[in-house]
Amino acid sequence: MWSASWLTKYLYTAPMSLPSPFAVSGSGRFAQVDHVAQTGSTNDDLLAVAPTTPTHPRVLIADEQVAGRGRRDRTWTMPPGGGLLTSFFVPWIQADTAHMVPTCLGVAAVNAIAEHDRDVLLKWPNDLVDASDRKLGGMLSSAVVDDGRFIGVVAGLGCNVSWPTPDVVELANATCLDRLAERPINRADLATSLIRAFDDALSSLESAGPIPMHDQYRQRCRTIGQQVRVERGAGDLIGTATDIDPSGALLLDVDGVQHRVDVGDVVHLRPQ
Repeated sequence: MWSASWLTKYLYTAPMSLPSPFAVSGSGRFAQVDHVAQTGSTNDDLLAVAPTTPTHPRVLIADEQVAGRGRRDRTWTMPPGGGLLTSFFVPWIQADTAHMVPTCLGVAAVNAIAEHDRDVLLKWPNDLVDASDRKLGGMLSSAVVDDGRFIGVVAGLGCNVSWPTPDVVELANATCLDRLAERPINRADLATSLIRAFDDALSSLESAGPIPMHDQYRQRCRTIGQQVRVERGAGDLIGTATDIDPSGALLLDVDGVQHRVDVGDVVHLRPQ
């Protein structure tokens, strides 16, 4: 669920007020919401500015990213205005529980989308999928380190909302929210729901500890119980995903032998 990132030069220079009609309401610790029409990567932007105000939570939403990326630095592209592109900086000094911050974002994303009458699930390690395994979105998180000191997490989400060329999405075994809902989904309303749900999830983590939030993630994870192929640099594994452990690792049964997988890409296998 984690990726290390280097700080480079970004297009994002200063916050903008959210212009009408894209009006998003902040919530709790995320009272301030910044918006830009275009940037390189919302995650990279927050990684660059977070050390300047390390105790200040931030939310950044972009209409378009020109240098978006997914896991293993894969390119992440989306038509301008076609989805929700948002990143959060969460100040967090407890490094041993920081892996739960992206877990909270995954749970929050499922809960927020449910408010808009669609049920989606999580695919380990960082995808949103529908009941047919079509990809709806992805998440990427990075630790924020300033002068050798861990200060928090940047957690980003890209979610397909309304693509002007839905046939292209379907060819990639993906989908978008308005196709699932069979009606237009308002990006600003979805962003408001996500911000509130993420703040709620983090508050639950702070008050109740990691176990209840970990259980919520497991309940929403489509990967558990599936026959899967885990693609790794050290070689693929094929077996049954039996659980997600408290550290976020996938537990995989391969012919009766239990494997613990921290990093890898998962393909859900269907019976022939």
